[in-house]
Amino acid sequence: MGVKVKQFAWLRGVIVLIIACFACFACFACFAGFSQASSRDDILLTINEVRELLGQQNIILVDSRPLINFKRGHIKGAVSIPTDETYTKHGRSDLVASLIEMRDLLNQAGVTEESQLVVYGDKNIMDISRLFWVMETFNIEKVAIMNNSFSEWKKRGYPTDKGVPATVKTNVYPTLKEERLATMLMVFAAIKDESEGLIDARSEQEYSGQQSQTAVLGHIPSAVNIPWYKNLTKNYSSFKSIDELKRLYKGVMTNKMNTVYCNQGKESAVNYVAMRLVGANVRAYDGSWFEWSQHAGLPVVQGK
Repeated sequence: MGVKVKQFAWLRGVIVLIIACFACFACFACFAGFSQASSRDDILLTINEVRELLGQQNIILVDSRPLINFKRGHIKGAVSIPTDETYTKHGRSDLVASLIEMRDLLNQAGVTEESQLVVYGDKNIMDISRLFWVMETFNIEKVAIMNNSFSEWKKRGYPTDKGVPATVKTNVYPTLKEERLATMLMVFAAIKDESEGLIDARSEQEYSGQQSQTAVLGHIPSAVNIPWYKNLTKNYSSFKSIDELKRLYKGVMTNKMNTVYCNQGKESAVNYVAMRLVGANVRAYDGSWFEWSQHAGLPVVQGK
């Protein structure tokens, strides 16, 4: 009898442990969805969801607009990290900032390892998307986007402020998340790799070779054209529904990796966010067409 009681107690303990493990896993999964921005529902936040986050601990609203716009008015409690400041100040100005430059930007904004960032803007969806990609590339895992504009925020009478609020400088050290960033060599290797996809986010005219922002017409071989604006609603201030985006990316969803590019990394950032929303593997070619087209030995094709 004593043995049976001990066996039952042991079994009950195991069951309790299993239940506890499942509960812990569920809690972790809920948090991880936002922290890694891997859940479709957690990458984009509605304007009302952002309103509910105001004043919560570790939440930092990040304004992606130029500083002058921020000074004229911004969401109450927000900090300014203009997207254009995420380009390097040394060497080629079309490439992403260095680790040191990003460290300074984040520390001046008061970002810590526990911070949960929500990026927003006003009719500048490319800047918002670019800042989201930059944050993920520098291993800032807890980042989301307000899927609406600051103009709509003001229209609803939600809390705003002016000027530049004081922030407590922090000491965070970002690291590079290499799987989010593609180099020219990686793109060259992907051309003939059937398991990888290249996505040109420029306009149809640029892709086909009718127009170009550089002296070279055309696109990178094997790339498919999904212009950045096809990811957005008619007013270009928010992303389309998940179902619409899934249909748009149906042909590349199963690729081992997809690399998006444009001219200087803003247009393709919109595609990057959209592909993160539908769960596709994606990274961005930082140099994009501005870099590729400057190298005469690299292949280029025209037409569709």
